[in-house]
Amino acid sequence: MKPGPFNALKYEVLMYYTLLYDETAKEPHCNCKKCPGPETTLACLSIDHMKPRTRKDNLSGDKLYEYLKNHNFPESYQVLCFNCNFTKGADGKCAHLWGEY
Repeated sequence: MKPGPFNALKYEVLMYYTLLYDETAKEPHCNCKKCPGPETTLACLSIDHMKPRTRKDNLSGDKLYEYLKNHNFPESYQVLCFNCNFTKGADGKCAHLWGEY
């Protein structure tokens, strides 16, 4: 197990969304195909809202993980590391993709 606090709900949700994009995954990881890791440290992973957030789904942390699990893991979410997620949110795409456009 990786160092730091372990959150079973976060692990379950991240693993579900990791497996949507990588059926062979053994642990949650960043789903950015260009992420140099890909990052697997649970504390460094987050859920990305693939579509712009609306007021009703402006959730984060445990409240978001509970919502996703209680609503049967809705589509349009993915696992990204904080670097990929932050630059995607700030600039519209992951920094690893900047050179491709």
